[in-house]
Amino acid sequence: MTGNGTHYKLLPDKFRSVTRNEYASSGAGRARSGTEHRSATTSRRGFLVGAGATTLATLAGCIGNIGGDDGSTQQVTYRHRYKRTGIGTGLNDAGVELGTWEEEGLDVSFETSSGSKAAAQSVASGNDMFGNAGISTVLGLNQEGADLVVIGQLLDPMGGVVTTGEQGITTWSDLEGKTVGKYPYGSTGPEAKAAMQKEGVDVSAITFQNVQPGNGEQLLFNGNIDAMIKFVPLSKARLLDEGYSPNVLITSHVLDHLGISLYTRREVVEEQPETVDSFVRGWLKAYQIFANQIDEVFEIYTPLAVEGFDEEIQREALPEYYAAQVPDPSIGTEYGKGWTDSEKLDRTIETFSDAGLIDGGVDAEAMYTNEFIDDNRELAVETATEIYDRLEDFEIGPNYI
Repeated sequence: MTGNGTHYKLLPDKFRSVTRNEYASSGAGRARSGTEHRSATTSRRGFLVGAGATTLATLAGCIGNIGGDDGSTQQVTYRHRYKRTGIGTGLNDAGVELGTWEEEGLDVSFETSSGSKAAAQSVASGNDMFGNAGISTVLGLNQEGADLVVIGQLLDPMGGVVTTGEQGITTWSDLEGKTVGKYPYGSTGPEAKAAMQKEGVDVSAITFQNVQPGNGEQLLFNGNIDAMIKFVPLSKARLLDEGYSPNVLITSHVLDHLGISLYTRREVVEEQPETVDSFVRGWLKAYQIFANQIDEVFEIYTPLAVEGFDEEIQREALPEYYAAQVPDPSIGTEYGKGWTDSEKLDRTIETFSDAGLIDGGVDAEAMYTNEFIDDNRELAVETATEIYDRLEDFEIGPNYI
């Protein structure tokens, strides 16, 4: 892969604007409506039936009234766990800009934050309706009195410890006596420390240094740190681009746990189930855009990303992004994208309890619901299938991570 986009073949368009019951039953094409460029933080642009120029009024006629009888949309907020540093965030901005939520009757304001805990706290406090964060953060906040409910799974865990390959760090115990960078917030650091402890590493023999996002690789290059705890695929791609042969210690190879989850407050699930259902549908459709229209995702996202965003490096990390977005095909082809595996949630709780990241005694059944993925199983399975198909363009499979 050269990273210039020539090796990232797009699949045929299969996404179209339809009613809920009609979705996935037709192969009609899709196209963007309108020519104006809007900020990708509030949904304004909808999908059209067919590729011709069609007005938003026609769109509303295809899917019914948007929101209320007057065609209005319901405004909701969605809080992401980190800044716009990687293309994985871009599927949300693309979903907003291209109208995947709007055609479900929602006007979504997509905002970022500094780490999983900040994102989860914002939803728990009522500032936002939906959010995504590491599952350990959601579990921990609920034990502190929050009442968050997981409604879908975003990503398998992709955190770990990355080195340039020049430090001789090939096992967890090799970290003893080294300086390891970590983010001052988020779930990757605590989870990596838990993996170290489970591997028998003397954590007190490691010097941990707080690093701001975007600075990790440069500190590795300069020799200021020996290793960095972070999101593995993107860091690995950056190191390879600089001519290094990075060594990686994957946290999930030690800790058996879920990764990044989609959630809302319990009161929202109980009092506004139709809103949750619409949000989940728009969310699933955004993943289809990420699978099938990645060039358009980059076009929308790049102007919004942080300074220094490198499209070529981001494209090199795409295979791992895709692999992490879907469960094992035995689950994805039956239940679909977003399904929470109850047995894995039980193991997640046990793992984090053993590691001291949460207290024991968490009621797993109260932590999540598959209701909204199950109610939209056809769409969820189609979304997972789109990503599995996309992975066929690369040399890795859905269980790569």
